[in-house]
Amino acid sequence: MWNRKSRWNLILLAVVVLLLISSIFFLWMRTNLEVRSVVEEQYQNQQLSLTRQIADNIEKTLNERVLLLEVIAKKDTGVPPDNYLSDLKSVYDVAGIFYVVEYVSEDGTIVSGYPEENVPIGLNLYDSNQYGAFEMVKESGEVYVTDPLKLIEGNYGSFIWVPVYEGGEFRGAFIAIVQESDLKSRYVVESNSSSYAYLLDNRGRVLYSDQGDYPRRTSYAEIMASTSSGLSNIIAEQVNGTEGNGKYLILENGSLVEERLVSYSPIEWYNQKWSLAITSPSSEVDRLIVSVYLKLFIVAVVSVLFIVFVSSFLVIILFNWSKSLEKEVDEKTQELKESNESLKAANSKLKELDRLKTEFLSVVSHELKTPLTAMKTSSEFLRENDSCDIPLKNQMLDIVIRNIDRQSRMVDDLLDISRIESERMKFHQEPVDIGETIRMSLEILDSFIKEKDMAVLVNLPDNLPVVNTDRDKLVQVFVNLLNNAVKFSKKGGRIDINVVDEDDYLRVSVVDDGIGMGTEEIERIFDKFYQIDSTSTRKVGGSGLGLSIVKGIIEGQGGTITASSEEGKGSTFTFTLKK
Repeated sequence: MWNRKSRWNLILLAVVVLLLISSIFFLWMRTNLEVRSVVEEQYQNQQLSLTRQIADNIEKTLNERVLLLEVIAKKDTGVPPDNYLSDLKSVYDVAGIFYVVEYVSEDGTIVSGYPEENVPIGLNLYDSNQYGAFEMVKESGEVYVTDPLKLIEGNYGSFIWVPVYEGGEFRGAFIAIVQESDLKSRYVVESNSSSYAYLLDNRGRVLYSDQGDYPRRTSYAEIMASTSSGLSNIIAEQVNGTEGNGKYLILENGSLVEERLVSYSPIEWYNQKWSLAITSPSSEVDRLIVSVYLKLFIVAVVSVLFIVFVSSFLVIILFNWSKSLEKEVDEKTQELKESNESLKAANSKLKELDRLKTEFLSVVSHELKTPLTAMKTSSEFLRENDSCDIPLKNQMLDIVIRNIDRQSRMVDDLLDISRIESERMKFHQEPVDIGETIRMSLEILDSFIKEKDMAVLVNLPDNLPVVNTDRDKLVQVFVNLLNNAVKFSKKGGRIDINVVDEDDYLRVSVVDDGIGMGTEEIERIFDKFYQIDSTSTRKVGGSGLGLSIVKGIIEGQGGTITASSEEGKGSTFTFTLKK
């Protein structure tokens, strides 16, 4: 028989053990909630980053494709004899997302387009009562994008209207159609069956949803009102064009079915304002941290067993458990820090790309405006001076022709860099004499080289074998490298072209004694749109695409290209060609 004191001691010990066990389970539950809260926040931030990336990709793709049409529309060279058919074919091939591109003359008649089997040649918009958008771009002079409309084939697509002017006079418009099905692949979530995406316009109407097919021009909030709670507030934020995260509940007969996490980001495409959202169940967070739950549960059970059977080691067990828990939290914290650093790096990269885009637009604006100003001045002089002598008249016309060629080269560079990035650049390989190619390139730049009184030395070994490459593309490589060497060298400088026969390839070097570059500039010299001096007052012109195109041509044919330089002593560009 236990005495009274022993019973009280046993009861006291049992109470202490129960309190300790209760404290352990309380701490276990609290830790689970804290860990889940942190992981859920990180999960939503990653989902938002994915949504933003997809939305930015859609926005960039659509705006860049429309920019191709705007470049052609702003040529101001008059309607060509083929009614822009060759230009439209090039835009169609480069863009890759247009269902059809067409040209409508100023009287509203469709006169050309590509692919031709999809173009209703001869259709007059006024006769068919389809002139609303045509009149709108004619009056506004701005690009206009329609809401998704039903096409003859039965699916839906957005119509892009780009006005065409010549000398301030309206000459018609380009029409391009982007099918909805071609856009779906850019934002459909395929990671798992429980996540899906939906796309809304600026009135909250559903344009697309992975969850099902809904009637067109229907409010998504009204569709989901009876089966969700809290979604209407999120949709209101989307309509306002904001970006963020949110939660809402899925209901069935008034009962909670699941909680869903949603991330949304805006898309601005000229006059169209959309919002892309990706939603996933909150159970995905539990799935990610189930191993943490299991480890914490095992720790709690082991702690309880030790408390019950080995009370003398209670303090040691609790101490070890605390240490283990701290280590677990530190590891998760470190993982979150590393993930945050990755996101910061990605954000910095996006900012850098945005900065390069801004600089590029500034450079292109300058490069387009300068020849336009020269052509306008020369044209106005010829118009106001009918009696000027023939040499002066020819001089003015030469200025106009040179600047037209300059703009054409700008457009060609833009098309080349687009083909390189989309891996659509085609190479017509044939046996090529590299010595003859160098001579052709020097002839093209002959006047520029003589203007700066520069010496060009070509060092070719005897019995030099031919190379298997695209002749025209190789000339383009030499012209770009030599043009840069001349531009960035002082008057009276020197350029060396060295060719070395090595095993299965030829190594070609273009060496100049110009201004040179620093280490930071060398690392970025082949980047698209990069220029050493990108200000509007720079002394040397150019779009910053030449070296990027050179790199794409050389590497596209299995070669390599490198650059080395020293400030004030010149630069060396070296590339290889297969025999």
